[in-house]
Amino acid sequence: MGIHRRTRCMVVDNSTLGKEANASGKLAYCIHVYKQGMRSRHLPHATLGDKILVAIRGEMRKAFVVGANTHVHYRKHGVPVTDSNNIVLLDEEGNPLGNRITAPVPLKLMDKRSNVQFSKVLALANKYI
Repeated sequence: MGIHRRTRCMVVDNSTLGKEANASGKLAYCIHVYKQGMRSRHLPHATLGDKILVAIRGEMRKAFVVGANTHVHYRKHGVPVTDSNNIVLLDEEGNPLGNRITAPVPLKLMDKRSNVQFSKVLALANKYI
């Protein structure tokens, strides 16, 4: 359905922390999903554009989901599906750690430009699908 706890994610920005994690083969994994109104659910699922907390190389970082691998039964029309779960790491203030996104970003995420932190992430992308 989406990204939930213990889901492995690939870092697609050019931050040094993300490069080291992808090169070592120890991918980041989700440990919390920040979603409004989902407290009553046991395990909320993160979809495109949601903020999650990930554990990467012994650190905890916040990240935005910019690509999600979805099962064929849960796919939605107009929302592209990637082969891996892609994230962009954020620092403590909510700014992106890297200065470029290496994977294509779904054009559907342009609807979330009203969020100031997410608009900074979209400004780093150079390819849209």
